Amino acid sequence: MSEKSTAQHTRSRRIRVGAVSAGVGALALGVGACGPSLTMVSAPWGESQAVIQSTLFGDKDVTFDKAPLITVENGRITDVAVTSSDGKKVAGEAVDGGTAWKIDTSDLDFGTKYTVTANAVDLRGKETTASDSFKTFVPENELTATTNLTDGETYGVGMPIIVTFSQAIQDRAAIEEKLGVTVDGAPVEGSWHWDSDTQVTYRPKEYWPANSKVQLDAEIKGVNAGNQTYSLTNKEEDFKTGAEVVLVQDSASHQMVVKKNGKTIRTIPTSSGKPGYDTRSGTKVIMSKEPYVVMDAASLGVSEDDPDYYRLEVYNAMRITWSGEYIHSAPWSLGSQGYANVSHGCINVSPDNASWLMNTLNVGDVIVVKNTGDAHDGNDQNGWTQWNVPYKQWEKGSAL
Repeated sequence: MSEKSTAQHTRSRRIRVGAVSAGVGALALGVGACGPSLTMVSAPWGESQAVIQSTLFGDKDVTFDKAPLITVENGRITDVAVTSSDGKKVAGEAVDGGTAWKIDTSDLDFGTKYTVTANAVDLRGKETTASDSFKTFVPENELTATTNLTDGETYGVGMPIIVTFSQAIQDRAAIEEKLGVTVDGAPVEGSWHWDSDTQVTYRPKEYWPANSKVQLDAEIKGVNAGNQTYSLTNKEEDFKTGAEVVLVQDSASHQMVVKKNGKTIRTIPTSSGKPGYDTRSGTKVIMSKEPYVVMDAASLGVSEDDPDYYRLEVYNAMRITWSGEYIHSAPWSLGSQGYANVSHGCINVSPDNASWLMNTLNVGDVIVVKNTGDAHDGNDQNGWTQWNVPYKQWEKGSAL
């Protein structure tokens, strides 16, 4: 062989990772600045020039914050098998035109060892294989998430999605980025808003579309919420919306108009809060439907010797504030319903109308209260008051 051909032969040799063909150097683990990784060794001329590598190989503390990647140089990945010690297969997909493989972290479990076998071909179609293992980390602190939803339930078009966490979220953006909401499988214009370090609420820009399916996908498993706090599971829930039902309570005319899909279906005489006990104005949402509730003024700090003290057994009550405002049956105020406001803040209706409302309304239906003696705008978080906030202002509560 001439000197020229020998030089060309030498320059053509490339390095790769762990080829398994005969005569190839053994697979070895090296330690670099980014942690353990496969050591690249020379391959004989004529073998694959593809180089498979990943910084997670050999690691004993792999986190889920970023999807672990297996990459190849001078070729493309054909397939990757990731298997746990108990035989569970982990999904993944080729990305970047086949030059990398992204492991689906939602399939990973904590504190588990996984074996990886990656296959690739170089530009000439010659194959190479690399095998190694890694182990996932064990979180220091566990995070759990609950919602105000019952999976599969039907709610009104004003229903907010409220996610409450067991611990304070230090990295709100990392968590919020993983919270997805769709309507009938498609994205919807809306925003999350952090009410506190432990609670975040979602509402669309406009009311939810009627008779639709809303899906919450909180893919928060393995996401670092701060202070090494991680959720061990994802959170997925869905609900259906009913017809668009909106109640308009006018405390000046003492009437409540019930509209379904924009059409008035019932007008109900009412009696709302008397002076000093004015019903709060603003847009509210039905928070619960309670067939029976005992209303005791002592819960508001009113003593039993006060003339305004009351203790009542109430039927067919629909809560609209945390502090105790309801729409409810009030046979004792029938003479005032439609004529005067005599309640302690609730909206009184007749027993027949209360029964009809209980059978007609869903939790999440909207009630707009106006013309009360209460001048505040309803944006006090005393209930589900999200619709009192202009959308541009609401968006500012997002961490993203």
